[in-house]
Amino acid sequence: MNIKYNQKRKKKKIKNNLILILKNNLLFRNKKIGVAVSGGVDSIVLLDLFNRCKHDLNIELYAFHYNHKWRKKSYKDALLVENYCKRNNIKFIYKEFDGVPDKNEETARNLRYSFFKEAAVKNKIKLICTAHHKDDQIETILFRLVRGTGPKGLLPIKKAMKFSNSLVVYRPILDVMKKEIYDFAKDNDLPYIEDYTNKNLNYKRNLIRQKIIPELNKINNNAGENLLLCSELIHSQYEVLAKHCQTLLKELACENKFSWNRRKFINLDQNTQVAFVYWFLAEHGFKGSVSKFEMILDAIRNLKSLDLSNEYFLRIHNDKITFEYKSSVKSNKHNHSFNKAFLLNNNKSKILFKAPDKNKFVLSRFSGKLIKGKFPKDKEMKAFVDLSSYTRKSLSLRYRKPSDVFQPLGLREVLKLKKYLINKKISVKNRYNIPMLCFNNEILWLPGYSLSEKIKVTSSPTHILEIINNKEVD
Repeated sequence: MNIKYNQKRKKKKIKNNLILILKNNLLFRNKKIGVAVSGGVDSIVLLDLFNRCKHDLNIELYAFHYNHKWRKKSYKDALLVENYCKRNNIKFIYKEFDGVPDKNEETARNLRYSFFKEAAVKNKIKLICTAHHKDDQIETILFRLVRGTGPKGLLPIKKAMKFSNSLVVYRPILDVMKKEIYDFAKDNDLPYIEDYTNKNLNYKRNLIRQKIIPELNKINNNAGENLLLCSELIHSQYEVLAKHCQTLLKELACENKFSWNRRKFINLDQNTQVAFVYWFLAEHGFKGSVSKFEMILDAIRNLKSLDLSNEYFLRIHNDKITFEYKSSVKSNKHNHSFNKAFLLNNNKSKILFKAPDKNKFVLSRFSGKLIKGKFPKDKEMKAFVDLSSYTRKSLSLRYRKPSDVFQPLGLREVLKLKKYLINKKISVKNRYNIPMLCFNNEILWLPGYSLSEKIKVTSSPTHILEIINNKEVD
């Protein structure tokens, strides 16, 4: 990781076209604006552009920086952003991950955006800006195309995204090429962090950026622009397709949208069948099934049932096509097979009972001295926790239920448990075999995965949670 400064001081050349992108946008005028700033060249340039325009636009500028602590020297990123903000009288809002870093891109994004939302609400900010640019769009389209996708996966990144009822995430430089961003930083002597991991070709996006796109440009210098044009055309066509399919779904639906009349479907022409099945899968979250068009169509035509993915079945019965969620049966079975409730009472030094896998669950009061740095990691079956908020309340050790929610350690936002388990890439089978410590429908501890933010230790633990082998219990 290197901090890039220009070696030669030049007369500053301000790229008027980049400045005008902000100045001419009425969306920014007379507002508080939060800019997501990592310390890389893209976000530093975006922050600098806003800083140059803040008086003309009459905006109050905030810089949001979240430190995931994935790298030992990540504090340098924060220091660079903070120093820039101090020099330019910009409010700097910082947060770092508290716990053992989980190097998962989806989890990291959730943590980051949860922080953005929290900071925006606290400071009454209604607009957050990120530094996605045109090269990001090209890389995303290529990545999805190679990985395998349909029309929806080839749609361009949206410039504006509604984050909540009163909060919008906006990407002002989405139409700007990376070279223009580098040129602006160079011409105006802007310091930024160059992350060394961006050169690691083991990351697929880096491989696309450094190897594949340059080769495509040898065939046609406008290869990237042509991909984006194609993406825009697909977007227009997909909008037309979606409207047609929504109408068609109403005609095919039986009891609900996941159950269709097979006879009516078979009477459609083949192109319409393919387009409709793709649209339905893409719009209704049947992940991992898009590549199975021919198998799905064959099953429908030949009255076969089909295992679509880890989560869904396709059933053909009595001239009815039904997409069935596997866990609808499993969840009921597990919910009632194991549920140990108990009252958290400070008079008891230890609570112990059998877990369903022949191991034992032990909850004991913490009475020793805490050794700094000796907290168990998320993947261990032991945790130091603060249960002071749950004294005299009924807790339980049980399997998951459909209504369960979870606030993972370090995350301000409460997630559906299902979403968290999917992000962790836990198989459907294992999702229903994890005994969890719960308070009503709130998950407090997922043994082997994570603690809830609500029972993290801020000063000293009150209890120790542990799942241990039967032979180890006294």
